[in-house]
Amino acid sequence: MGKAQRFVPHNNADQPDIAPLDTKEEPLATDNTQEQLDHYYNLNIKHLKLSFAASIIALLLGLSVLLIGAVLVIGGRTGLSAQLSIIGGVLTEFIGAGFFILYGKNLVQLNIFYEKLIKHKDTLYAIGLAREVPEESRTNVLMAIIGNLLSRGEPQTPPEVLKAIIEKQPSK
Repeated sequence: MGKAQRFVPHNNADQPDIAPLDTKEEPLATDNTQEQLDHYYNLNIKHLKLSFAASIIALLLGLSVLLIGAVLVIGGRTGLSAQLSIIGGVLTEFIGAGFFILYGKNLVQLNIFYEKLIKHKDTLYAIGLAREVPEESRTNVLMAIIGNLLSRGEPQTPPEVLKAIIEKQPSK
């Protein structure tokens, strides 16, 4: 493993620079999150492309066998080979349709898991930024980060409720 790293913000928030930690402070985690996200995303895209290709191949193969069986029946051959061709073609079409259903479910799962990884990356980035905030305002920043993290995916709290919560806080 190399030296521990941290995010350093710059103008493009989507692609932060990574710089070595110069302080003796223990890092929260070695940050190779972006590399892991890219690897996970590329691997899943590769699998999705293979799943899509398998679906198309199965559907085309099933259609071909079905058409061959239909041509045999139309040509007057109603023997076992024509019947088996039609049955095989129909079964292969169902298998291809099943592949497409699995492809759709995999695509949904990819989006869910990738979103979770992005949230994890954002959390590490926020904590790294909070370490850079001056000590006197760090508590407020950390409270805002914690509040944001706890409310992810939840509907926004109405301003009246927030005001009531702030008013109930004990004064220092």
